[in-house]
Amino acid sequence: MTWLIFHRQSEMLAQNAHESLRAGDKDGARRLFSQAAELERQALDSLAPDKSKTRGITAVSAAALLYKADQFEQACQLAYSQLGDAALAEFARFQLEELVQTVYNEREKKKYDVTFLPGMVNVSVRGGEVLRGAAPLDLIVDRVKTIQAMFYRVIEWTTSRPHRKGPPTKDVSQLFQPWLLQDVPGSFQFSVAIKASTQLELFEKQNPGASDVARQFLHIVQTISVDETGDATKALVPDDSYRTTFRKLVRNLAPTGKEFDSLEFRSTGVDDVPSINAVARIKIAKVIRAEQPVPAVGEQAVELTGNLRAVDLNDDWLKIHVPDKGEEKVSGVSQQVDDVIGPMVNRQVLVRAVRTKSGGLRFVDIELVDERK
Repeated sequence: MTWLIFHRQSEMLAQNAHESLRAGDKDGARRLFSQAAELERQALDSLAPDKSKTRGITAVSAAALLYKADQFEQACQLAYSQLGDAALAEFARFQLEELVQTVYNEREKKKYDVTFLPGMVNVSVRGGEVLRGAAPLDLIVDRVKTIQAMFYRVIEWTTSRPHRKGPPTKDVSQLFQPWLLQDVPGSFQFSVAIKASTQLELFEKQNPGASDVARQFLHIVQTISVDETGDATKALVPDDSYRTTFRKLVRNLAPTGKEFDSLEFRSTGVDDVPSINAVARIKIAKVIRAEQPVPAVGEQAVELTGNLRAVDLNDDWLKIHVPDKGEEKVSGVSQQVDDVIGPMVNRQVLVRAVRTKSGGLRFVDIELVDERK
C-alpha cells in the first residue's frame, strides 16, 4: 500500500480514538491510538529518503500517536531513530525533541508522592518576548495567580457557593490545592493540577462533579474567549456575579503589550483549545462594556489612565495617580472582587467611572492599560 492509504487509515483511527476519549472510554482510545500509530509507522517506512518534509510530518505524527497511546518507550525509540537522521527537517527535529522531553516529564510525574485529580491543564505562553523555556517573571506570576483564582471560582460556582469578594474559604482552599508543575519548554509552558485531598471523596459525594475542575475551567475560558454577544456565557453561567467575575479574570489573562501574543490551554480528552489573544481581549471587553450601566441625566462617563496606587474594598474606594492631574479617588468599588482588582495595584490601569452631579467619581470598571493601542 502507498503512504496516502496508510496515512488516511491512521487518521481515521485517530479520529475514532478522540471520539472514544470524549465518551470517557480511555482504554478504547489508547487501543485505537496504538493502531493508528502502527499505520503511521508503516506510512513512514513507505516513503523514499528524499521526501524529507513528508517524512518529518509523518515521523512526528507517529511518535505523537504512540505518546497518546501511553506507549512512552516506543514513542522515544521512534523519535531517537528519526533524530539520528541528518536529513530530518528542522521543524520535525524540534517537535520530536519536545515530545521526548514531554515523556521525561510524564515519567517524573508518576514518581510524585502526591496524587492529582484527572484533567491537568497545560498552559502555553507564546510569542512576543517569550523564549523557549524563558519568559518575563511578572508575566508568568500574574497569569499563574489569575489561573489559580479561576480554579477556585470554578469550584465554588460548581458547588453552588455564594459569590465571594475576598479570599476563598478554608474548606475549599484545603480540599483543592492548585499546584504548578514544570512542563516541556516549547515557548514557555507549565501545567496546573489540583492536589487530591484525603477528604475529597466525601466532598465529591456531596457535590457531584466538583472534582472535574479542569474541564469546567476550559469550558468557561473557551466560551468567554469566543463569545461576541455574551449570550453563550450567560447560558453557561446564569449567575450575574460569577459571570462578570469570570469574564474579567479571563480578560486579565489576555495580552496587553508586546510581552506575549497568546495564552493557550489544553487538557487530555478536551478537544476545544482556548486561545487568549488580542482578538479575544477585544471581544471580552466589548461584551463587558455593553452590560455596563448608562450614566444618568446630568452625569458624565469618564476614563482615567494612570497608576493604581491603592484599593480598599471595605471602605469602598480606589486611588489612581493620573499624569498631569494628580491623584483621583473613585468610590463604589465594594462590589468588585479582590481576584480581579488586587493584582493591578501599582500597575498602569484604565478606570472607567461616572462623574456625578456632585463632582465625585463612581466606579464602573477597571482593566490593565493595553499598551498596543
